Amino acid sequence: MSVLQRALITGAFSIASCCVSLNLPAQTPKTSTPSVGSQEAAETAQTDPLLVDVENAVRISSRRYLTGNVHTPWQILHGVLALRNEFLIKVDDGKSSALKWMAQGQSYRGEPWFQVTEHGGRAHVYSEAYAFEGHPNQFLAILSVSDLPLDHKFEADGGVITIADMVKHAQAEVNAQEEITWTLWALSHYLPPDAQWTNRFGERWSVERLVRIQTDADVHDEACGGTHGMFALSRARNSYARHGAALRGVWMEADQKIQRYIAEARSYQNSDGSFSNAFFQGREYAGDFETRIASSGHTLEFLVEALPQQRLKEQWFRNGVAAMARDLIEHRRESVKCGPLYHAVSGLVIYRNRMRSTLKTPAAAESIEATSAESAPSGAQKSEASKVLKTDAEDGDAVRIN
Repeated sequence: MSVLQRALITGAFSIASCCVSLNLPAQTPKTSTPSVGSQEAAETAQTDPLLVDVENAVRISSRRYLTGNVHTPWQILHGVLALRNEFLIKVDDGKSSALKWMAQGQSYRGEPWFQVTEHGGRAHVYSEAYAFEGHPNQFLAILSVSDLPLDHKFEADGGVITIADMVKHAQAEVNAQEEITWTLWALSHYLPPDAQWTNRFGERWSVERLVRIQTDADVHDEACGGTHGMFALSRARNSYARHGAALRGVWMEADQKIQRYIAEARSYQNSDGSFSNAFFQGREYAGDFETRIASSGHTLEFLVEALPQQRLKEQWFRNGVAAMARDLIEHRRESVKCGPLYHAVSGLVIYRNRMRSTLKTPAAAESIEATSAESAPSGAQKSEASKVLKTDAEDGDAVRIN
């Protein structure tokens, strides 16, 4: 990130930044999903058959197309979380990049996706379940996974906003009365670990304060079994680690919490490789496909963000990846809600990208690279979504999504 880009987010807020050095993660390079049969997929097959299953599961799942102006912003953003720049949606008579389409001033039920605010800009806040954001700064957090630059533009109600505007708004609005998980997720990506600022209420905030709140939070009181909070904490720790400093203070406490819940997820893992339907509260197997991938997929997503590179080779974790890939392939024609599906696919995509980077750059082997349940469109929208997402000759394995 350039000095000029960092300057974009400072605005009226004071941000202290300096480079620290901790010997942990390198950023995983951006990669696109190769089609099965491509040279890259063939090279992967010769290296590890598990990656072939992962590639197939991701490819098949990417063909469960959503439809612009039918599915909600919340649903479409979950697709972006999983497939990032590669996520396509149906628009009119063709398909379009979801990220490009949503940047063109879209609205849902007459409400804009993005809004200009006094402090910059934001995604449309919560209005009803599973329409817009379900948590403060959720959409900014999801967009950060695509590593959009700070000057990336979105047409909004009242003008044009950038990612930098959304970061400034998040800094201005953060407070101790609202959930901070997604704010930590987003700001730890776009700000340095030692960033500090003053919010609009005159309170001093910092990335470390967000880490402290998330570290102290009880996972059992959080959405989706606490997996989102653990993912955000792992992502923040990884960002800190990439600066090269030793873990100390709240960062060491955060890492200790991460290690604890890695161990718990492993201890509660089911015999088929899937992770517990009870998350971190005990072992429990879900016989229903959608229920199973909702819990196991969220846990996998946390683990693949939290584990160091060398631990991705451990058999228990590979069993978890294999179980998820197998489930998505075998049940590819079953209807499934967006949240469970896309968090599961997100875990596989992170795994694929991390393993692919080690195949190409063995020196990176020691690096660490490193929402709640939803409902479908209702009434006429649900009927329309089901109609347009049925399998057709072009889509092959595509099926409808509730």
